[in-house]
Amino acid sequence: MNKKKITAAAMLGIAMSLSGTAMAAPEAGQDLEARIAAIEQQQQQLTKQLNALKKENAKLRKKATGVESNKEAISDLKKEQERFKISGFVRTQWESRNDTNGGLRNWENEKTNNRYYLNLDGTMKINENWMGHFQVETNNRYAGSTATGDNFGHSTNKNKIDDKDWGTIQRVWLTGNLPNGVEVNVGRRWTYLGQQFSLLGATVNGIDATIPVNKNGLRAGAFYYNMAEYTNADFSFWGAMLKGPVAKNLDIALAYAHIGGGDKEVPYVRREDGGPDYSHGNWTGKNAFVISASTNVARNLRLTADYARTDFSVSDLNATRPEWNQISGNSNQSFMARLDYKWTNPDVVGSFAAFAGYHYIGRNGFIMSDENDGAIKQNSRGWSLGFRYVPWKRIVWETKYVISENDMHQWNSWDKSYTRKLLRTQLDFYF
Repeated sequence: MNKKKITAAAMLGIAMSLSGTAMAAPEAGQDLEARIAAIEQQQQQLTKQLNALKKENAKLRKKATGVESNKEAISDLKKEQERFKISGFVRTQWESRNDTNGGLRNWENEKTNNRYYLNLDGTMKINENWMGHFQVETNNRYAGSTATGDNFGHSTNKNKIDDKDWGTIQRVWLTGNLPNGVEVNVGRRWTYLGQQFSLLGATVNGIDATIPVNKNGLRAGAFYYNMAEYTNADFSFWGAMLKGPVAKNLDIALAYAHIGGGDKEVPYVRREDGGPDYSHGNWTGKNAFVISASTNVARNLRLTADYARTDFSVSDLNATRPEWNQISGNSNQSFMARLDYKWTNPDVVGSFAAFAGYHYIGRNGFIMSDENDGAIKQNSRGWSLGFRYVPWKRIVWETKYVISENDMHQWNSWDKSYTRKLLRTQLDFYF
């Protein structure tokens, strides 16, 4: 009995087991299909995400290409901007001076530098070797002229109507930086011979070229110039120059010039009709030179000195009237010395500088020396004292006082020397 029960139970268990297996098979198949469907759905979602990422990546690449293109465009624009640069300053100026010498020099306008002044410099890059330049000077005078006569001492109202406004592109020139360190300037520009512009400090037409002598900046060269912008100066001159540092604490500027215009006569003065006037003879001689040097004599203290000389002599003057021979002393020599304490920087508020100087400019001791806007006159000797200060960024205040003996070598028998006093103050606004 027990054996039969066990057998029956076993058979029932096997039957139930087979029955359960047969009944579970459809559920397993359904689960597999569901899993496959889920995986396919995930695959579709991943495909969509992948396509979206591909599109986003394409957009980013396009954007990156645009950014690079913009960078190139900005770089090209900067290059174009760098090809043309403007700089300079605006000046407001006031001064007091006594130039009429008690009426003997009644053609002088003592208020010519009471003005607003613009100096505009333009630079244009042509290629890697050449640059174009221009310079504009504009004067707006706010004070009427004090002149009552012409430069022959005759009474006239001609100069009472003084041009209060003038300004054009006065100077245009090219600079070239050529192979082997050759530098060339050609055109009309303001240039100088002597560190204090003692032999020449004027606008000229012409060409000069220099080459490097050493690695410290010393250069040697030659020039050919003729006078420009001056109705009473009509001659050319040419020669050689050497300028730059020769030692750690010594800069030099040497130059020799041969002055053209005829055998002994230079058409230095022009008649009212524009023709050359030789009656006054040769005022400058035929040869001239300048020796100039500067060095730091102490910390923040720099000394600069110029010596210029021409081969002018009274016998060469060949004047038609004896009154034009009233020349005495070393009229064919010029000497200038200046001591500078510190230097100003327009970008450094509070920077300060002071200077003192002595000048002796013989009537015939230069080609065309610079007069520092009338502060240091030709044919005079005297002292100057002044300072420069930066009260605000890119604004420089300068004040100077000059006392000198003017007309120390008389032009004629009725001329007299006189003591000239000048006080000038000005503000320069740099841009």
